[in-house]
Order: sequence, then structure tokens, then C-alpha cells
Amino acid sequence: MRRTKIQFLRSFSMLVVMLSCPFAATQVNADILFESGTLGPTGVTWSDLSSQTVPGTNISSFAFNGVRFRLNQPVITTEIGGHFVAPTTGTFFGAIIALDDENDFPNSGDLSTSDVLGATLLTFPVSSAEVFGQLPLSLDSGWYALVFGSGLFGATADGGAVRNGVDIEDPAYIAFQPPRWSNLTSLFDNHRFVVKGTVVPEPSTIALVVFASLLSFWIRVRSS
Repeated sequence: MRRTKIQFLRSFSMLVVMLSCPFAATQVNADILFESGTLGPTGVTWSDLSSQTVPGTNISSFAFNGVRFRLNQPVITTEIGGHFVAPTTGTFFGAIIALDDENDFPNSGDLSTSDVLGATLLTFPVSSAEVFGQLPLSLDSGWYALVFGSGLFGATADGGAVRNGVDIEDPAYIAFQPPRWSNLTSLFDNHRFVVKGTVVPEPSTIALVVFASLLSFWIRVRSS
């Protein structure tokens, strides 16, 4: 009898580990939670943006650009990024900011208020590419802004966001140029701004799966 209990405890421990693996794996394999547009051709140079041979938007200490997005369920973010280029390599920042609704703006121009949930540094490429910075955050469903700029959070370089993709649905682009935040017009479309991460399973779903698996396992042990 004692040996049977020991075997059961060992098997029970193995089952718990096995059940936790699928949920742990979702934290490793990040998905795209939001993307404002498709990725256009990469390898664009700064001179291409300067001459407007390829359209772009300034990312600097005087021009923060971003987009509003909505989450329909809780998530854990892992990375933020998009399609960027600069004349020389250097760092810029990306931040996620909580919004009240689809018409709201960040509460501050210097991103010093509590609605700024987190920021990270990214590195400008000198030949345009999709680049990312790590930003792990736990976010509930609701409205947020993804914003890129320089001059804050240790970022020092100026560059641009390339606009040679195609908008997905109707992204609400926003920008800060002192002294205020504003909505970007349709002239500033086709950015590639991205949030990566994983959807958080509902607690009730996890509990149901674990309970059903343990019940089935217990019945097999009792009948053996």
C-alpha cells in the first residue's frame, strides 16, 4: 500500500509538470498581438526617406510617433518594434501607455506620468529593417498606445519609421510634437508598428483542464 502511494505521488508530480508545460511554452513562443501594417520592402536607406523616395515619419526627441491599439483579453507582452531606419546607428525608445478609450492620448508629453506602463530601448539600423526591443508587461483588456521616440529613457539617436507597407484595417496613428499630442492624418499611414507576446489563458480554463486530467489519472490509479 505504501509503495502504491509513493508511486502515485511520483506519477502525480510528473503529471503536474506535464500539464504546466503547454502553458509555459506559450510564454516562449511569442505571437503578434498587434500590428498596424504589413512589413514593406526592407533595406531602405536614410537618403531614401530624406528625399521621400520612400515615405517615412521622423522618430526623434521632438517627434514621438505611435498608434493606439485594443486588447480584447489579458496578455503578456514580450517585444515591441517595427520597421525603422536612421543615418547612423543609435538607440531610440518604445513605450506602451494605458489609455482610457479609443480617443484618449498619453497624459504627458515627456512620458513621465503613471499611464506609461513600460519602455525599452531599440537600435536603429542604417539599412532599414524590422527591429525589436524586449518589453515584458502584463496587460489587461483595454486600450493602449504604442509610441516610439528619442531623448527619453536613455535614447539618444534620431531616425525614422518607414511607411512602405500597407495598413491593416484602420490603425489610429498618433504623434507628439511639442506642445501637444495629436491624431495623424491619412498622409501618415502604412507604418509597421508591432507588439509581440502571448495571450493569457483564462484561469477557469486552466483549472478545468488540470481537474479533468487529475480526475482521469486518479480513476486509472484506483482501478489498477
